[in-house]
Amino acid sequence: MSRSFAAVSFALLCAVSLAIEPLHAAEPGIVNLTGLPVYPYLSSAFMDGVERTDTLGRWCRHFSAQTSYSLEAVEEWYRQTWRGASETDLTHDSAYSGFTQLSGIKLGIGVDYVALYKTSAGASTSIDLFRCSARR
Repeated sequence: MSRSFAAVSFALLCAVSLAIEPLHAAEPGIVNLTGLPVYPYLSSAFMDGVERTDTLGRWCRHFSAQTSYSLEAVEEWYRQTWRGASETDLTHDSAYSGFTQLSGIKLGIGVDYVALYKTSAGASTSIDLFRCSARR
């Protein structure tokens, strides 16, 4: 193998490795205006540009993300991070009733909450963060 072929092969391998590396929540491209903790290994993330009302009339900021890590790993990370949070099964939440193969949990502290779920067995793990305020 020639030296130039080896160098090109190594450069290509490095580029591919960087392309598939998950986003880290602390990276500059991740914008989370909720102030709530974000799972550190994300494959994509989006911050809603405006506050919206939830089903109880509270105004909420919403951050959503996806990760290739298992639902169980993400749930455990949030259980450790949000110690003392209330926990409910998302299959009993009307906001997520449109998903037939839904599995996941909702953790809440006060009026703020995080929903962690998968919409099917092969889907990536979804993370929804909601920072809410009292009704206006």
